[in-house]
Amino acid sequence: MSGEAATATRFIEDVLGTGDWSRAEEVLQPDVVLYHPSAPEPIRGHDAVKGFLGVFRSGMPDLTLTVEDVAGDGDRVAARWSARGTHTAEMFGLPPTGTHVDIHGISFFRFVDGKIVEDWVEENTLSVLQQLGALPPLG
Repeated sequence: MSGEAATATRFIEDVLGTGDWSRAEEVLQPDVVLYHPSAPEPIRGHDAVKGFLGVFRSGMPDLTLTVEDVAGDGDRVAARWSARGTHTAEMFGLPPTGTHVDIHGISFFRFVDGKIVEDWVEENTLSVLQQLGALPPLG
């Protein structure tokens, strides 16, 4: 596994998967930009990314993330991941449901000097909203 692939895995599993943001500076550039389907615009800067992604941890304190596959070339790495947690507190305006949520996604990272400077996330947002009861199932 390349250094960048290992760094992407550390970010997903060791920072996001545990909520231990003390290690984030080891893997993120200070001017990191997150492009996330739940955000209306790019999230810029270490503190803003921490705040945005921290909402998931606040709403699902038992949240865990696992990297399923990782591949990359040079300064670009893709990681397919899964996340699981129980929605026990308000999250993005949704009151707690007690529902166990399965999230699946792919992050495309760009690196500068061995640290993540961009994270483009695609995830099953429609399914997550349906699992939480915010949208009805299709069909």
